[in-house]
This record gives sequence, structure tokens and C-alpha cells, in this order.
Amino acid sequence: MNRQDCQKSIISSLSWLSSQVGIHNRLNLTDINIHAENFYRDLLNLVFGYNLVNINITDPNAAAIDLGDKSNRIAIQVTSTSTLAKTRHTVKQFIDKKLHEKYDRLIILNIGSKTKHSVLKVGGDTYSLNTKDDIWDIGDLSFEINDMKLQDIQEVKNFLNNQLYVKPTEQLPRNVETILRLITLISDEEHPAVGGGFLDEPFPDEKINKRFADYADFLKQEFFALYREYGAVLASVEEESDIGQVKVRRVAQHLRVYSDKVLTECGGDPKKALEKLIHGFVGMLNENGFEADTGAAQFYIVKQLIKCNVFPNREGYYG
Repeated sequence: MNRQDCQKSIISSLSWLSSQVGIHNRLNLTDINIHAENFYRDLLNLVFGYNLVNINITDPNAAAIDLGDKSNRIAIQVTSTSTLAKTRHTVKQFIDKKLHEKYDRLIILNIGSKTKHSVLKVGGDTYSLNTKDDIWDIGDLSFEINDMKLQDIQEVKNFLNNQLYVKPTEQLPRNVETILRLITLISDEEHPAVGGGFLDEPFPDEKINKRFADYADFLKQEFFALYREYGAVLASVEEESDIGQVKVRRVAQHLRVYSDKVLTECGGDPKKALEKLIHGFVGMLNENGFEADTGAAQFYIVKQLIKCNVFPNREGYYG
């Protein structure tokens, strides 16, 4: 759906910026923090209809806040620090500088992941901050954006793509995305079938022992080493997930064509071609936000090789 695609793009953009700020700060390259303040000023104005301005530019003495909207009486501090001590310090400065007389609400926006504080209120009788409602992170922003109308979500996506150097990757073909999803599912360490696989089907003799005789021991070793960890999980996923058998069959067809092309590029060396296939899928997993381990990808590809969906026998493939 368009809404889901836009949301994935938005999450990728915000996550990328968060990681960039974190890396720059570790290297003491703090100029990026100023740019991040202006970026979030424009983003929050777009999402919530605020009229935020950068207070650090107009009022350098307002050290407790970075952005302010006098008409809506909202103040925001943009930070990459999520400790309770930092929150207490921010609220104390907000009160000491009497900023609560100009702004009714202080929001701390953590550009990474916020920490769940052990106390609900920080401050005193003059002003207190609700640590549950008034501390946001990119997860909260993504949630708010997802609740917007599709046209507005698309506008946010376009804003992020125009603002950031690295743009989210284009949508993957369905066959490739299904492969990545299967790999992601079988890498789930919480699945009840993890580690319970046992081999109950023979190797295709024509495929392994004859066609790839020089590599038979290597291929068998790879398969046996990974089957116990992932075998039962894959069987369960293929049977119970909502991917469906039609998509699984289409994936098999895609793998037959694609893997044969890779094998040809590697001069018929299945070991080299296998490594190239796995490296390619793992790369796509990393680029598109799928959380899967290399072992899961490796097992899935080797499993498809055993089923003759990877490096198909040419006489069978071409009829």
C-alpha cells in the first residue's frame, strides 16, 4: 500500500539521520547538531502545523530549549542524550530562566531512542514535565506521521527525501522481497522450532554428487551445519506464514533464472556463485531494514540449491 511504502521510507530517513548525528557526536563533530535543530524545526512545523523558530539563533540565552513556538506556547529541546540526569538538568534550566512563563509545554525530542524514566514527573510546583507524554523520539514521530492523511504523509516523505543526502532505496520486486521476508522469518531466534531440525530427505544425486561432484563435500557440509538451526523453522514458516504457496512457487522460478545467471558469471563455480548470491541478499537485507542473520540467508539459498531451485540442472530447467 502507498501508506505503508511511504512510512517505510520515512522510518529509513529518520533512522539514517539519527545514526549520522550519533557518529558525528562521537567524533566531536557537533556542527551537525545545529543543522539537526533546523531540520527538526521544519519537520515538526510540517507534521504538527507549529510555528517553531530556532531559539538558539534569536535568543542565545535560552539554553534550556532549541526551538520555540510563541503562538502555540510550545518549547522543544532537540537532544541525543536520553538520561534522567539530562532531563532533570533541562527542566531545571527551563524553570530557572523562567521560560515556563513564555511556554506552557516543554517537549524533549530525542533524535535516537528515548529512555523510559523511573519517575513520571520531573520538576516542581512551578513547572513539571511528564516523562511519558513530553519526551519523544523518532518512534513517536513515526507514529504521529502514520496517523496523518496519505497526502500529508507523502508530503513528509518528499520533504525527507529532499532534505537528506541518502534517500531510501526503491521498492523491491515482489519476488525478491518475498525471499528477504522468508530469510527474515527463519532467522527469528524466538521461534519454537529453532534448533529442532533433522534431515529426513535425501540429496538429489544428479545435482550434488554428479553435476557438482568437485564441490559435493562443501555443499553437503554447508547444508548439514545449518539444517539443525534453521531447517524446522523454514518448514514451519512455509507452512504457516501468510506468504502463500503461489508466491513460494514464483520465488522458486525467480531463483532458477537469477541463480543460473550468477553461476554463469562465476564460470560455473558453485562455491563462488553461492557466496555471491548470499552476499547479494544480505546486502539487500541491510539496505531495506530486514533484520536477518547471514546464517539464515545462507541456509535458505543452500536449501533452494538442494531443491534444484538454485543452479538448476539445465536439461530440466530448459526442458
